[in-house]
Amino acid sequence: MHLDNNVYKNGVLKFVLGTLIGIFIFFIPVSITDGQIRVPLVIILDFVQDHLEFALDYLVLIMSIMLVVTFLLTKCTNLLPTFKKHHEKDNWIIFTLYLLSTIFSFLVITDTGPEQILHPDVGGLALYLSGSVLLTVTLAGTFVAFLIDFGLVDFLGTLLAPIMRPLYRVPGCSAVDALASFVAAPAVGVFVTNKLYNQKIYTQREASAITTNFSICSIGFFAVLATMGDVLHLFPHIILTSLITIFIMGAIVIRIPPISFKKDVYIDGTLQTQEQVQEENTKVDKQIFGKAVSVASKTAAPKGINAVYYSFWGAAKFAQKILAYVMSITVLGTLIAEYTPFFDYLGMIMVPYLNLFNIPYASEIAASTLVGISELLLPLAIIVGSDISVESVFFVIVLSTVQIIFFTESANAMLEADIPVNFLDLIIIFLIRTVIAIPLVALATHLIF
Repeated sequence: MHLDNNVYKNGVLKFVLGTLIGIFIFFIPVSITDGQIRVPLVIILDFVQDHLEFALDYLVLIMSIMLVVTFLLTKCTNLLPTFKKHHEKDNWIIFTLYLLSTIFSFLVITDTGPEQILHPDVGGLALYLSGSVLLTVTLAGTFVAFLIDFGLVDFLGTLLAPIMRPLYRVPGCSAVDALASFVAAPAVGVFVTNKLYNQKIYTQREASAITTNFSICSIGFFAVLATMGDVLHLFPHIILTSLITIFIMGAIVIRIPPISFKKDVYIDGTLQTQEQVQEENTKVDKQIFGKAVSVASKTAAPKGINAVYYSFWGAAKFAQKILAYVMSITVLGTLIAEYTPFFDYLGMIMVPYLNLFNIPYASEIAASTLVGISELLLPLAIIVGSDISVESVFFVIVLSTVQIIFFTESANAMLEADIPVNFLDLIIIFLIRTVIAIPLVALATHLIF
């Protein structure tokens, strides 16, 4: 498609302005009155969360009730096409999670019910995480429009294709997905990937590879884990080790089943051609920057502020379902982890594997290598206060951050997305990532300590 000079200039202007706004919101640290330096997105999230306070808990309850009601209405009438589309992927198992979310949030808010559910580390944690996911995915998903709809994806896709395509067999623009996760939350990264998949930027295999390998936990969560483990002095080591491990693992995991079995077809069923791959210009040359700007301007030219409006509604609908999954599955998973020996028994099979790589206190931390599939905080939570070495704490934190799949957020977002990964896929990918990650994290741990 050829753009005349005026349209091209208009597209370049929109690309530059939109991209600068997006980069400022997501990536530029600023100093605020309390002396802390944070990116504007985090400042906005903290401000809204502080002013909503308990209202956020009630929003979780209201959203859960709405899911239950609208699901039942779609089963009783054909007069609600909007709700029908919203629930077209839902079944009675999903409905059960919506119902449990409603029940659990009601019990915690009203402080009634079994003390196991009302415990701050069970129901309280679930309600907090649900509200946080609702807020983060909705707001970050809204602002993501500046990164996606105004050409940055196309710009980076062209510039980074020479790196991303050979190493990870995915388009260069997948870097945006990883950055969105790292700055905001894994569910936001999944939302970005899903949006690009629906726009036929990614094939089924590419979207599956990106979402299960690059939906990194946020930098804020890294800080939470470091603080919780009393190893804040190792914060830079944790982040650097995690990121290096994640990108090494990505090159491996995308080349083996189940990801390698996914088809290179787009969401509408059309097959990706070799010409489409070659169009990304996988060779670095003098014209690559100009081509990147040109491609970005074509995308940005027809866009307006309504892109942000549509992004808000898409993110809000996505967040509504994710919060219900987070509320229900966090409670169920935490109850299993806290009040049953299920994960302890599973952990026993990991002891010989940990000993193979000379990990200290292997028996004490074995369960933590698998419990993370439920909730990202659990691996560390079950060893905090134990008489184990700093080296072992570091190992557990890094391992939990590189496993990617956890059902209180990232995995639920993946299942809710249109990307073709199912429950069994995610279990297998989690186990594969764990097996591959342990020697890599062990090597890094021994080098640092």
